[in-house]
Amino acid sequence: MNPAELSQALVQSEGLTYHPVAVKFVTSLADLPEGVKRFGASSGERVPKSFLCAMWGDCLRGAGPFFTTREHQLCGGGSIAAGFGSLLPLEVAEKFMIGDGKLFGNMDALRCSLAATMPFGDGEFEAQVVGPLSAMDDDGLRPDVVLIVCRPFQGQHLLRAYGFDSGELVHGIAGGSTCEMVLSYVVKTGKPTFTLGDTGGNAGLALEPDELLLAFPYDKLGTVVRNLPRICRTSTMHKHAIVREGN
Repeated sequence: MNPAELSQALVQSEGLTYHPVAVKFVTSLADLPEGVKRFGASSGERVPKSFLCAMWGDCLRGAGPFFTTREHQLCGGGSIAAGFGSLLPLEVAEKFMIGDGKLFGNMDALRCSLAATMPFGDGEFEAQVVGPLSAMDDDGLRPDVVLIVCRPFQGQHLLRAYGFDSGELVHGIAGGSTCEMVLSYVVKTGKPTFTLGDTGGNAGLALEPDELLLAFPYDKLGTVVRNLPRICRTSTMHKHAIVREGN
């Protein structure tokens, strides 16, 4: 199945509110697929800027495909997650990331979180192409990672379908920044994951409180779609006279 067919199958099977979003990593600007527009090309801004998570949110709502580079990033976490490299020395981030009411209690915690996501190297990629999965293809716009916003019961179906034949469990990731948790982890392990996100990422994606994010290697998505008609969707618990403990 091609990307458009995969996207349509996922939406129809699970009643997803949003079509999946696809991410493609580009090592050099010279390797950009022909005809893909630059982020914010129609904005009138000389150097339009946003957050990587907000760009994904735009694509959830139909924007793209477009490509983004380091110069478009407002957030250091997003720039690191994309493989563009940090926007500023980590120590400078201390004033707005560390302390009560912020993201981490101390610098060691921040460093530990960054390392746990298996981050890309600084400058490993020069661009990221992002857009609806349905707008991609299996040639120049072949995705690397697919992001799916869903509710827990939908995510349960998708992850059950992924492991239906193999029995492979999917491990979630949480406690850090959304973008950092779902990109390099998936690329480097070759495995899907899911996350509850974080305050910034969920705001950028404009998620509802009961929505979460799944991230799949594109090459594994066909397995999910093939198995969705085969999984169990109803419980047999009602057939048993179970005892309920009162309070």
